[in-house]
Amino acid sequence: MNNQPNHDNFTPQEMPCPICGSQNFIWGRTVGESASQWVYFRADGAGWGEGEKLRTRKSGQTHLIY
Repeated sequence: MNNQPNHDNFTPQEMPCPICGSQNFIWGRTVGESASQWVYFRADGAGWGEGEKLRTRKSGQTHLIY
């Protein structure tokens, strides 16, 4: 019997911690050299201004950041 959660039912923001399965998170953001500077994901070949801001979350149980 498989007791693993069905990850198809979760949005990316709701995914449990891959280590402990906890859904207790502290949300934050990755910053560059100053607190007002965001870090972005930009695909190869994308132009300036394209991309997505990266957000991070820290597991409240394992304290992993991902």
